[in-house]
Amino acid sequence: MTATAEHDLLHPSTPPCLHLLSAFLAIEPTDSLIALARECGGGRVTERVQRFIWDHCMGKNAGKLHALYLKKFLKKLIAEVELNRGDVLDELYEHYAHFMTSLKDSDLERDNARVFKSISFLFPDGCLELTSCPESRKLMVPLQCSLNMLEGDTGCSVWPSSLYLSECILSFPNLFTNKSCFEVGSGVGLVGICLAHVKASKVILSDGDLSTLANMMVNLELNHISVENNMSETTEDPYMVKTVKCLHLPWESVSESELQNLKPDIILGADVIYDPICLPHLVRILALLLNQTKLESKGADGSVNGYHQGNGNGDKFDAFLAKRTDNSATNAGSKKGSMAFIATVIRTIDTFDKFCALLDSANLIIKDVTETLRPSNLLPYMQSYDRTAVRLFAISCKTIQFQSISFQVAELSALYAAICSDSQNFKIPINPFIKFVKFDFSPNQFTMEELKNQAEAEVEVIHMWAAPRSLSTTLMYSFAQRDDMEVLDEPLYATFLQVTGFDRPYREEVLSKMESDGNKVVKDIIYGPGRKKYRLCKHIAKQRVPGLPNDLMKKGKHFILIRNPLDILPSFEKVVPPSLVELSLAEMVAIYSELSQLGRPPPVVDAAELQRDPEATLSGLCEDLEIPFQPTMLKWEAGPKAIDGVWAPWWYATVHKSTGFQPPRKYPAPFPMSLYDVLEQSLPFYNLLRRHMRQTSSLLKSPLPDPDLPVPENKKLLAWVGDEIVPRDSAKVSVFDSVVQGGDSVWEGLRVYDGKIFKLEEHLDRLFDSAKALAFNNVPTREEVKEAIFRTLIRNGMFDKSHIRLSLTRGKKVTSGMSPAFNLYGCTLIVLPEWKPPVYDNTKGITLVTATTRRNSPNNLDSKIHHNNLLNNILAKIEGNNANVDDAIMLDKDGYVSETNATNIFLVKKGRVLSPHADYCLPGITRATVIDLVVKEKLVLEERRISLSEFHTADEVWTTGTMGELSPVIKIDGREVGEGKVGPVTRRLQNAFKELTEASGVPIPNYRET
Repeated sequence: MTATAEHDLLHPSTPPCLHLLSAFLAIEPTDSLIALARECGGGRVTERVQRFIWDHCMGKNAGKLHALYLKKFLKKLIAEVELNRGDVLDELYEHYAHFMTSLKDSDLERDNARVFKSISFLFPDGCLELTSCPESRKLMVPLQCSLNMLEGDTGCSVWPSSLYLSECILSFPNLFTNKSCFEVGSGVGLVGICLAHVKASKVILSDGDLSTLANMMVNLELNHISVENNMSETTEDPYMVKTVKCLHLPWESVSESELQNLKPDIILGADVIYDPICLPHLVRILALLLNQTKLESKGADGSVNGYHQGNGNGDKFDAFLAKRTDNSATNAGSKKGSMAFIATVIRTIDTFDKFCALLDSANLIIKDVTETLRPSNLLPYMQSYDRTAVRLFAISCKTIQFQSISFQVAELSALYAAICSDSQNFKIPINPFIKFVKFDFSPNQFTMEELKNQAEAEVEVIHMWAAPRSLSTTLMYSFAQRDDMEVLDEPLYATFLQVTGFDRPYREEVLSKMESDGNKVVKDIIYGPGRKKYRLCKHIAKQRVPGLPNDLMKKGKHFILIRNPLDILPSFEKVVPPSLVELSLAEMVAIYSELSQLGRPPPVVDAAELQRDPEATLSGLCEDLEIPFQPTMLKWEAGPKAIDGVWAPWWYATVHKSTGFQPPRKYPAPFPMSLYDVLEQSLPFYNLLRRHMRQTSSLLKSPLPDPDLPVPENKKLLAWVGDEIVPRDSAKVSVFDSVVQGGDSVWEGLRVYDGKIFKLEEHLDRLFDSAKALAFNNVPTREEVKEAIFRTLIRNGMFDKSHIRLSLTRGKKVTSGMSPAFNLYGCTLIVLPEWKPPVYDNTKGITLVTATTRRNSPNNLDSKIHHNNLLNNILAKIEGNNANVDDAIMLDKDGYVSETNATNIFLVKKGRVLSPHADYCLPGITRATVIDLVVKEKLVLEERRISLSEFHTADEVWTTGTMGELSPVIKIDGREVGEGKVGPVTRRLQNAFKELTEASGVPIPNYRET
């Protein structure tokens, strides 16, 4: 785009800049503003566009803008420009910096509980004939609105149906001009302002909330409309040219006498069909108003019912009206009924069905006139407004049979006919873009099937799989608050009852009211067309019975909601006897597995996380589902919902009291031990699913991501615990086990080379010696231990380059405590294999530091017992970690070198090999092997006390151990050992050790057998 072309576009009175300015003043979502700004700049937010935003959007509206909204917009605008490597205007930077340095979001929200926005109705070309169209073709309506609909100010918010009804009034002004109009639930007053604009003869607005009513009056005065209310005198303002009456009208308490004097021609309502509890009161008001009749008489001045019907369009229109109101002698003195127009977004079919049933019982009929009276798009810039979701209904008395709507709409057909017969001379102020159709206002009630077939489209289905009592209904209510979501409460319940034969107190009611054919449920209900972008289907996992179509799992998005059985079971038994099947946890594991096999592992959400931090948890879930998070998901009205299943009276009493996610109790109630067996059966399934959570937290609420493993292949391994082989994450011991109670266990490290376990018999000798020294009882036999090792290695396919941590604990205790007398279950054997190369760099060498922690003396704890209580070694290892070296040298009580925190140690000095006595250290099996190799290689060996300085001045040093094999040391306490590289004796012994591991070892049975 050239600079000249862009300059031509950047005018506030023409699109797209008109749309950008209008969206800005209407406080549209910031993403919408950025999209419009790009359109203004031909695809980029150029400096000219930024200048337009500063001059026309911000500069000319200083002091009127919502500060928090402006801050968020500037942040996104600056990011957009910088992302495209553009230059941001200094004024925009400075304004944003002001917000960042001097204002906090909490302050901005508190100081802006109400905000001002302006709704700009933009009339397209050719609309100047409309009496509602200003010369500028822009009607701007300033409004004071609620900042946060969650704070109870829903009546002070602009709802989509109010916008739609306002567009209808402005698109079809003749239907409302010189008519007496009454609106129920007027909210911000937008509809009333539009009625006053088209010169309705009388406008009466009402609301049951006094704060909403007060806000409405403010908005009327902002638009220079004088206010008459039932609590005060009419306001006196010479600039106000119209009068609107405001009534405090609580639906549930208004009396017939309060309504009898209103006598409106037209009743309007926007988004009033939403709460099933309020519907009877709404229908009662409609019935009282619509059943009122007025004697229709034509005055000498041509007026009907005391006011003129003409609209200034000539004799033909007046003649048409005269014919309509007095076309025969029998028509004289006839009575005319009122008509109601209700615009609404149908959020749930059940609620609308109830509304239709109540209308029928009140002798009222309803007709969908959405297509007949479809208004012009007067809000083209408002991307947040989905006009396709709004339906317009006409309601009248059955006895009137839609005379009233004929009174309002049939004149359009007649006028259209007149246009066709005399198109050159006849002009009418009606919407020139309306497509005239044949109107059929038969008295038949509008059916649900007709409703379902209108304006429905394919929806994106989201499946929630849950257990009973897992906050699934709470989460369903949360999703139901979204403006892009419809919800279904357990659509498979009737199918489940039909297939399984399970008994429920409400079984017959469910089967009589719900579809039980699983194929139809999946095809026509779950994946049927809808009116919103998304549909949440809440499922209890056990309701996924055999025989359902494959599409149930293959289509849509899925997530799993879990809850600890400890929290589920106590309340579950109040309705149904609990069992593993009823809890559905095993089926949830199957669902997770099946979806994972399809390449779509579902997100897993824990109910405890929803209670602890609902906003963060919901945001994360929405991110996983690839839908935007909406703050409206956090709160809802208390009480039963139209979306509830028929089983709600049995299950939903608690959730009906809620208005949001309740934090968990600090201390739960005692668990009923009669349910202990079910708890024990179900917990493994819960824990299995919990491991797949998006985020886990500890008791101290510190989220930890999954760490990277040194060898990723070890993520999936099998270990022997007790008497069975289990997966890695299930490899656990009892909290009563002695290794947990006091580190009371012995262990060995084994290595596998080329299908053989190196020095297996020697390691088992030491294991059993250590167990005997600690007086273990009920120790497994040597063959049993070997069989466990072999079986575990074979199951894992580990025949080379692997390591085994072999542990034998004193076993589980009957009660916590130190005494071995409590160990009455026998020892616990643990075989933990891993893919593990040597843990040290045996090519370049390692570095050591001397620890201040002294090695245990035999006076305290004999190191010849290879026990699990390694705190002495761990303290020294901490010192090594802090010094950023590989390991730490430990001295004995007299200051001589004993070993490192993990290995034995050797040095070479002038061709002689020296190693400390094994008095304060473990006489390692690898140490003994290397000593044998030293002798075999005809080197001089000496075992004695060795001081630290001798290691500092040695020619070569190495360490030995199963984990690291033979590891050269190149630096100790910052001093280079020898020449600071691997020495010749070390290399010679490394080679000899490698040859020995290749040639010896106990073969793993069945290895390489076909």
